[in-house]
Amino acid sequence: MTPDCTPRHLHAYLLRTVMAVAVALFVHGCAQQPAIPTQPTSATPWALATSTMQWNDFACELIARNQIGQFPALRALAYLNLAIHDAIVGARQKNLPTDGAVAGAAATVLAQLFPKEEQVIAARLAGETAAIGAPHRASFTVGVETGRAAASEVMKLAKTDRADANWSGALPVGDDKWSSRLQPPRPPLGAHFGQIRPFFLTTAGDFRAAPPPSIDSAEFRANLREVRVISDTRTNEQVRIAQYWEGLGGSFNAGAWNAVARRAIAQHGLSEPDSARVLAMMHMAGFDANLACHESKYVYWVPRPTQVDPQITLAIGVPNHPSYPSNHACISGAIARVLDTQFPDEHGLYWSMARQAAESRILGGIHYRMDIDAGFQIADKVAKRALEIDVVSDKAFTPVGH
Repeated sequence: MTPDCTPRHLHAYLLRTVMAVAVALFVHGCAQQPAIPTQPTSATPWALATSTMQWNDFACELIARNQIGQFPALRALAYLNLAIHDAIVGARQKNLPTDGAVAGAAATVLAQLFPKEEQVIAARLAGETAAIGAPHRASFTVGVETGRAAASEVMKLAKTDRADANWSGALPVGDDKWSSRLQPPRPPLGAHFGQIRPFFLTTAGDFRAAPPPSIDSAEFRANLREVRVISDTRTNEQVRIAQYWEGLGGSFNAGAWNAVARRAIAQHGLSEPDSARVLAMMHMAGFDANLACHESKYVYWVPRPTQVDPQITLAIGVPNHPSYPSNHACISGAIARVLDTQFPDEHGLYWSMARQAAESRILGGIHYRMDIDAGFQIADKVAKRALEIDVVSDKAFTPVGH
């Protein structure tokens, strides 16, 4: 076993996998699984010329350029792909080309999420419209308007999900409670996430993590000891894994998983509707997992390892919120479970990637193993709920949360 408790052959395999995706620049479900052809239908297995794929690529570019943050990136891709899915449903009901509906929906959502980029987004849509041949341009334009209408309804939901609420609670006091490590200390991040409306969950508290062990227990000390041992013996490879999955650059972790999914979609040659459905389901599940994770964080206020043992060294920065459970385990785990269900021929590849993403936080010195375990429990429950509710290819999706 390597110091990060991952079997050496799996560890190396995962590292090769994620680095291969990185080198490619991340180019570009469940009861109702999309059909998986034996061979990709596109000429190139790493790219698929659908409007859904290309607007997701453009969205990740906007996220990276504007550096909006981890949670806003996850939220943006969830609402974007929900709008695209609903637009495709509307277009098919009217026998309209789906690519126009996708373009109209995506442009509408992105213009509202990135108002400073409105001209760039409008130019992107105009360019796509102009590139469509004259015989098809009229129906494409009608599809654009259908997409705009669907996106407007989705963005009404976004404006009322309480994501912009302010937290007005009080910080708990005590050595066993989290406190900001920033200088000067700052208010905790995402303390209000538990109040945001989910997509598949009824509330963010549906799957609250079990109480963690007390800080003076043998179990807690064992968790802390593992982090300290890794800190004292950290290898260069472990540093790079921790930094790779930190995801503070580019389009953040949400964009990284979006690119992983798009690569799988292209390799399997999925249709436009199936592509949108997979992307919508995985991002909404990841969004819900993030809400559930933070709801638990601010019930227990578990201190980070470096707060309990200042001798622990770090390979990455410490997020300004409590330790238990791990966001990386919650979000990556939920997304991976959805992707593994949609692409069963990959034999659990995405869960393997999620496990490395979560383990990387222990390698970095910012999480305990109990955080990872609790996060994966949340991930499993959120993904199961998402798959039970499903995103149906011929029906617009309405969030069940309140």
